[in-house]
Amino acid sequence: MTGHFLLLVYKRDVEKINQKQSCPFSNVMELLGGKWKIFIIARIYENKKIRFNELKKIVTNISSQVLARKLDEMRKDGLVVKIINKSQNVDYKLSEFGNSAIPIISALKKWSLGRKKEISKIVNI
Repeated sequence: MTGHFLLLVYKRDVEKINQKQSCPFSNVMELLGGKWKIFIIARIYENKKIRFNELKKIVTNISSQVLARKLDEMRKDGLVVKIINKSQNVDYKLSEFGNSAIPIISALKKWSLGRKKEISKIVNI
């Protein structure tokens, strides 16, 4: 009976994994979700290319450690490119893949501004 139970648990886990891999919403939320990523992408896009400290100033209430971690995650995911100049200054810019998310992010911003009253009631702004 224990072997049969383990087989059912394993089968259920495999189904969840397969379901997640085929769900476009789950995949996008995995890539862009969280508190900071969309905001960081938008700020990099607005500036075309930006240094870490400049980005830190305009992405308020984020620690340096969290910003560095999010930038590294987005770099590994192919959304952001890290450029080290000859003077050893580091700039960040969006990759082509990162730029391809801008229409979706812009649409979210437009929707949010258009529904500001309803959203502010829900999130207590």
